[in-house]
Amino acid sequence: MKTEETPACEIDSNLLANFEKYKYTKTFSCGVSVIDSYYKGSLKRALKSENINAIGAIAPTKEVVGFCTITLSDIDKVMAQNGIDDTNLPSRVPVIRLVMLGVDTNYQGLGIGQKILMEAFKQAARVHKEVPIKGIYLDAAPNAVSFYEELEFKSIGEPDINQSTPMLIGIKVVLKAIAAS
Repeated sequence: MKTEETPACEIDSNLLANFEKYKYTKTFSCGVSVIDSYYKGSLKRALKSENINAIGAIAPTKEVVGFCTITLSDIDKVMAQNGIDDTNLPSRVPVIRLVMLGVDTNYQGLGIGQKILMEAFKQAARVHKEVPIKGIYLDAAPNAVSFYEELEFKSIGEPDINQSTPMLIGIKVVLKAIAAS
């Protein structure tokens, strides 16, 4: 599908409100087994129970071909200091946590992941206007670290036992990215 014929995807910024409108295919595969399993087995249930919000890439067929899940969280001050320039941080630093991000392999390389992430940036900015946060935190899969680094996320710790790298982008960088888009 990585051709000029690839249909444009609509970005739905609120799968929580709209999840019943779409199809969730059992063939979804982003190349990361834990994300594939989550999409196929837990995403709809998590949305129904309002445990997370999600942003989706919706194909013209109404299939969800990409998504990210986000929630409020906090991280340790020491970790945060590795990723943002702020000398006045509380012991627990408020952040938006990007829990999962995946785009079906048939749609990868088309900028869909970046569009989904930009919508997550916009949601973080809206939260920040109401309740200040310091950035967006995530645990990047080994093959995704360079993708996030290109978007100015910084590694803030060593990979864990699953080789996921904790990464953070400061809210000031997020706001600049939104302004430039």
